[in-house]
Amino acid sequence: MSFLLFFISFFIVAGAQPDWSPLLCILASSLGYALFWYAIKKIESEKKRFWLSLFWFATIQAIQLNWLLADRYMGPLIYPFSILLFSVLGLQFAALSYFVLSTKTYTIHSLLGLSGGWFLLEWSRLYFFSGFSWNPVGLALTGTHYGMQGVALFGVLGLSFFLVFTNLLALKMFQKFSKKTIFVWMGVVSLPYLWGGVHTTWHTKKSQESNSSAFSVVLVQTALAPEQKIFLSSTQKELPLSPVAQWERIIQLIYPYQGQPIDFIVLSEGAVPYGTAPPIYDGGATSRFFHTLFGIGQESASRVGNQFWIQNIADAFHANVIIGLEDTDQEGGEIKHYNAGFLFRPFDSHTERYEKRILLPIAEYFPFHWCEQIAARFEIAGCFTPGKEAKVFHTEKGGVALSICYEETYGNLMRENKKKGAHLLVNISNDVWYPYSRLPMVHFLHGRLRAVENGLPLVRSCNTGVTCGVDSLGKTVEMVDYERRGHASCATALHVQVPSYQYSTLYTQVGDSPLIYGSLICFGWMFYRRRVLSCKK
Repeated sequence: MSFLLFFISFFIVAGAQPDWSPLLCILASSLGYALFWYAIKKIESEKKRFWLSLFWFATIQAIQLNWLLADRYMGPLIYPFSILLFSVLGLQFAALSYFVLSTKTYTIHSLLGLSGGWFLLEWSRLYFFSGFSWNPVGLALTGTHYGMQGVALFGVLGLSFFLVFTNLLALKMFQKFSKKTIFVWMGVVSLPYLWGGVHTTWHTKKSQESNSSAFSVVLVQTALAPEQKIFLSSTQKELPLSPVAQWERIIQLIYPYQGQPIDFIVLSEGAVPYGTAPPIYDGGATSRFFHTLFGIGQESASRVGNQFWIQNIADAFHANVIIGLEDTDQEGGEIKHYNAGFLFRPFDSHTERYEKRILLPIAEYFPFHWCEQIAARFEIAGCFTPGKEAKVFHTEKGGVALSICYEETYGNLMRENKKKGAHLLVNISNDVWYPYSRLPMVHFLHGRLRAVENGLPLVRSCNTGVTCGVDSLGKTVEMVDYERRGHASCATALHVQVPSYQYSTLYTQVGDSPLIYGSLICFGWMFYRRRVLSCKK
């Protein structure tokens, strides 16, 4: 029986991803983990239980994070890194399981303490190495639209706290069946869905009553592989598209929307190579191109950079243009490189820049000196400087907050944008480095939670997907087909009308702080009680 429960629990939890199975998400968040703990509780050896817990959870993480193993650009080093990562995640769960299985009586103190302990473990991941924000267990609760609404209260890590608490109640119920334990467990399980139903109904009604105008946005998905944009290495055989050809391709995608009322045109992270200012284009030829196509053309120098193309696009479409580009500053004798996002306004030479704050190790910065040797194997010679703060671009349509790549997975960072006056979240990403994998969809699943956490609409422009618009309740307004296993992404531009309705949330106001301090108190009190009882014996 225990053997069967072990595999049932594995199947339920491993499949509990919002894009895989909403049913398994519901089962995992209510009893999937409890089945595992109940299955191994009768094993007398604490060491065996510990290692079995580590193996069970690490294997589940390997299944759910399988996109990490897309090695086309990462190379074979991704395998030992992934094994280490899965092992560390398994170690965290094994530590939780040790406390769960060594608890004699599941009182309210122990349930809160154990749930708080897991919350602290997941929260701590954000502050090691570059921070690992992917795949908190609470993601299972977002498998349904109503379950997702809980992030507006306590964020996705708050859902992790709730999931562990619910599963501990289920474990208590398995050990001692009674009407009381069953009714309590069922009541707790239903809470997030009841809240989600009320929350969604209320704000849907308020949105309909507000009659607020939508954001009119054109999202560009260029669908270019890295070697099609730049030379990746000296051994590369395929010639990339020239920068001019890349711009002509982009303009061909957005040209059908000329003359339509557009608030924003959004292009992805690193949309074109060579940064903003380097004068790599013939100024006269570029001016003639825009004059011929749109009847406009600024006076130009003999040589111009990418910013000249972007400004002309903003002028031609009478729209703000948001784009991701590399940029360089010289401060004193030091040169700083940034992975940045820019806002270009029509007929306005003043641009605004946001610098990416969360950088990827090795690819964007070197956390340790020995990383430089690894990076050199991939011909990565330099690193970016991290940005220092959130920034909101103020436009005639309201405040626009920009995030770059996986910054979007950090709820604690994105709430800063709402507090600074954002009315629209914009994410620009380039997930092409893990080709034909689940990464674009997993990234999107995290991104839409930021919309609900902060009560703000969201648009995403990604090189290979997922390019889409999402309303403030997390509903997808429209989505472009994206790259995944066995399916290539398409080069296209999506014109989407995203409802501008927004609302205030508890998570925006307080963030993770209440659960951090509450979890510390609950776990500390539980640990103290265990020590006191142990000493009395």
